[in-house]
Amino acid sequence: MVEKLTILHITESHGWSGGAAQALLLARELRARGCLNIFACPADGDLGRKAAAEFFEVLHFRPRRDYDMKTAFALARILDERRPDVMQAHHPKAHAMGLIAKFLARHKPVFVFTRRVSHPIVTGFFAKLKYTSRLIDGVIAVAQSVRGILTAYGVSPERVRTIYSGTDTARFSPRPPDPAITKELRIPPGLPVIMLVGNFSAHKGQHVLLKAARILYARGVNFLLVFAGSRTDAAALKALYAGEQLPPEKARFLGLRDDVDSLLSVAAVSVNAAVKGEALSGSIRESLAMGVPAVASDISGNCEIVKDGVNGLLFAPGNAAALAACLEKVLGDTGLRELFSRNSVAGVRAGFTAGIMGARTLEYYRELLAARAGGRVT
Repeated sequence: MVEKLTILHITESHGWSGGAAQALLLARELRARGCLNIFACPADGDLGRKAAAEFFEVLHFRPRRDYDMKTAFALARILDERRPDVMQAHHPKAHAMGLIAKFLARHKPVFVFTRRVSHPIVTGFFAKLKYTSRLIDGVIAVAQSVRGILTAYGVSPERVRTIYSGTDTARFSPRPPDPAITKELRIPPGLPVIMLVGNFSAHKGQHVLLKAARILYARGVNFLLVFAGSRTDAAALKALYAGEQLPPEKARFLGLRDDVDSLLSVAAVSVNAAVKGEALSGSIRESLAMGVPAVASDISGNCEIVKDGVNGLLFAPGNAAALAACLEKVLGDTGLRELFSRNSVAGVRAGFTAGIMGARTLEYYRELLAARAGGRVT
């Protein structure tokens, strides 16, 4: 058995995202288990800078498109020079580049890609090749629902392993409201906070939450709305808020933040209102780990972590009235919130921690290496 594997993590991620965060979290866990981790990513991007700050080796890699041959040749040289045991692609362009580089290189590592979204997979010859090539040794799906999408597309079920994305429970754990955040956000005493953490886009469903908020205010429910994530401080989201004729003083638009754990400490309920593409909401995992009740759209893998009526509530994607009803129920029942809080922390610790993700991923690497070697890992 190999005592120390070398893992090459490849991604085109430049800005910060859930996928970038998971790649770094996985590398930390693998390093703790004795693996050497190297990142091939934009060295000047958020992930590249964060990884370098944690003393991971970072090699510059920034493909301009799926089939950037110059970058593929450069990646092939990295494979021949560094000879990693495993190459894992964390994003789509890296997936394509990894395939080409493995074909070109003399050194052929085990190649694994991760599928993190529930968007339908495009059809066509090159797309089919990208997902079913024999150069791919294994596929990690971040939820069972994503695994189903892959196998329905034609990826062999034996090649797809569901490994849930992980949560750093040392950082995201139950705690009292952070006084500094309470002061910064100017939260009036006793006013509940509804928080949506996620980058601003039509897919993430901020517009659905705004319509639900209008319904709730019309019913006399009082609360503060907080949006955090890339572009949530943009004029476009503020215009959507104003367009729903919501009270100007009852919203905070924070933009991208590094202190999500502190922000969540003041939340009464965390919302995921995604209408498309979501696989397994990272903000919901983190909220549940902190004991914050969740209300989430029943899309893809959200139902695999949010158990309706047990640790949160689910609603039909895009249905603002259903979201409003869920929020009203949670905000109006202290006992229910306490029940959800207890169950949510226990559920994350049982199946969605970073440690579990790291251990299962390393186990999968070793299985793939053993299978390729005919039962012997060399």
